[in-house]
Amino acid sequence: MVNLIKDLWLAVLLITGASLLLLLSDLEQRKGRKRDMDQNRFPSIAIMQIRSTPLLDNHVAGITDRLQELGFVAPDKQNIRIFNPQGDLATANTIAREIVNGPYDLVITSSTLSLQTFAKANLTTGKLHVFGAVTDPYGTGAGITGAEPSQHPPYMTGIGTFQPVKSAFQVLRQLQPAIKKVGVVWNPGEQCSEACLGQARKICSKLGISLIETVATNTSEVAEAARSLMAKGIEAVWIGGDTVAMSSAGMIINLAKQSGIPVFTNDPVDAANGALFGIGANYHTVGIYTADLAAQILKGKSPSEFRIENVIPEELKINKEVLASLGKPWQITESLSEILKNQAKSNEEAKTTLSPGENQNPSTAVFSETKTGMAQSIPHFKLRVVLYSETEFAERCREGVMDGIIDAGLKEGKDFELKYYNAQGDMSTLSSIMTTVKADQADLLIAISTPALQAAIRQAGVDTKIVFTGVGDGVKAGAGKSETEHLPNVTGITTRSPFDGMAALIKATIPSVKQVGTLFTPAEINSVLYKDWFKEALKKQGLELIAIPVTSSAEITQAATELCRNNIQLVCQIVDNLTRPGFALIARKAAENNLPVFVFDSDQMKDGGVVCLARDYYDAGKEAAVLVIDILKGKNPDQIPFSNTQNEKLIYNPELAKEFQLKMSENFTKKAIIFTKK
Repeated sequence: MVNLIKDLWLAVLLITGASLLLLLSDLEQRKGRKRDMDQNRFPSIAIMQIRSTPLLDNHVAGITDRLQELGFVAPDKQNIRIFNPQGDLATANTIAREIVNGPYDLVITSSTLSLQTFAKANLTTGKLHVFGAVTDPYGTGAGITGAEPSQHPPYMTGIGTFQPVKSAFQVLRQLQPAIKKVGVVWNPGEQCSEACLGQARKICSKLGISLIETVATNTSEVAEAARSLMAKGIEAVWIGGDTVAMSSAGMIINLAKQSGIPVFTNDPVDAANGALFGIGANYHTVGIYTADLAAQILKGKSPSEFRIENVIPEELKINKEVLASLGKPWQITESLSEILKNQAKSNEEAKTTLSPGENQNPSTAVFSETKTGMAQSIPHFKLRVVLYSETEFAERCREGVMDGIIDAGLKEGKDFELKYYNAQGDMSTLSSIMTTVKADQADLLIAISTPALQAAIRQAGVDTKIVFTGVGDGVKAGAGKSETEHLPNVTGITTRSPFDGMAALIKATIPSVKQVGTLFTPAEINSVLYKDWFKEALKKQGLELIAIPVTSSAEITQAATELCRNNIQLVCQIVDNLTRPGFALIARKAAENNLPVFVFDSDQMKDGGVVCLARDYYDAGKEAAVLVIDILKGKNPDQIPFSNTQNEKLIYNPELAKEFQLKMSENFTKKAIIFTKK
């Protein structure tokens, strides 16, 4: 009997133990499943804006801020990809095709041209698409014939924001009742620009104002077009919903100021940048609404359930300093004063952000003013940040600089006044920006990229102190004879790629390699230098560099095809402003020819890079911020030698590394970060 009881207890213990093991095993599996769900719960979202302007930048910022607030953005933001062809339509079409063929759950476009470009590429695929910052959706030719759900493609929805053109001219007439002649620069190739111009012609005819028109089809033509307006006796310049004119607003304002002519626009932000006034939508709020619409679709709603409405959270900003400089009879009327007073009161009382419910009509939604305009306190320093173009590396540098300045305890509005300028890749615009910075008597200019530094040296003046970053070689860019013997008003952080390290890495991971291929841009000094430095580094390893020149974005596909036809064993793409936006095409051509791709830019790992050895541009920006703080504290730039950022990142894609049979040492795998596409 005792033995029987012992046997029973033993059986019970064994069953209990087995059950416990199963429970623990299931718990681990459940934890694993939860981890997998946590890692994969963020949707992959592509955002496409046609170029960088304050209006579109604010719209995209509103989108990303709201998506993050709603929990649709991963902590590292890897699930959000922002595409920006900087106004180049050939590149925009290439990007649109890449997005259509990419692994994106939702696409958000910002601007009329982005809507048109992506809609055309998306006709047969039908990816989920939400648009915003569009002047007139019904006139875009994107298949939208009206506001009703049945009047747009079932996979697409969005909001229109027709510029309050009529209001702009009515405000102008109140500020100057005798106004008779207004000039405008516009691009006939933009549907949104033509729609706004049509409204302007009507209101000007009604008010007895002559509208003098001149055409600029790209940013390089704006300066000449604006000067021709000034010579025609105009009394004011209007900038409406034209992205070419908007992206050159700083230059137009500067040229008009030289002639004593005020500029008014349909973007309230411009009032803080020298325009007489801006009246239009608060595009950060429009971005919030766009994101709310996107969120409902990500949660399962179909775009075919939504009407397409016109939403204008209108805002008026008047620059009183500019107004005072015009003298009589320019003045704020009693009715305008009342509008400004009510607007301020409304902003103060607003307690909710835009968050329309499922059945809410967008035209009656409640909007809150999220930005209060210019800071009231007088800044101690005038800081100016100039970008040649808004590439991802330039943005990383800029973010690093600004975070470094903030981390040092300085506050915008209290300790410094900040203005950003972006030349959109146009040299004439860059030249005008530097003239503006010089006239502004800035305390410090932060130049990001080699073209920005070179323009600053030529035109910002010897009295303007300059800190640069995102520059391959400050000496070769013309800033001095050596890192210690340089121009007295210039210093900075170079970001020369680790060519020797990459050459050694290529040799170690592919021992049989003989020839390496890359594309380069002869017109870019950084690109030529990088090509030559990489060639020398490879030569030390007994390897040859095959470099194919490319002069425009339209040539990238053909040049990449030609490169792969050479007897190369891999592609290692150097970094420059032209090939960076078209890298996905280069990687695709390499994949079609079974060639691995090594890169110097960590962002390019998303598009097919196998191994990356890169400088960290954000850290380079933070290093430049240290120099900025030192100079603001009184140190002279000539006391600070140039230095190259030493921060490096080694990243690899294990799946592609295995596919291409790369040899990876234990030391490599210990140092490298594993890239995972999210």
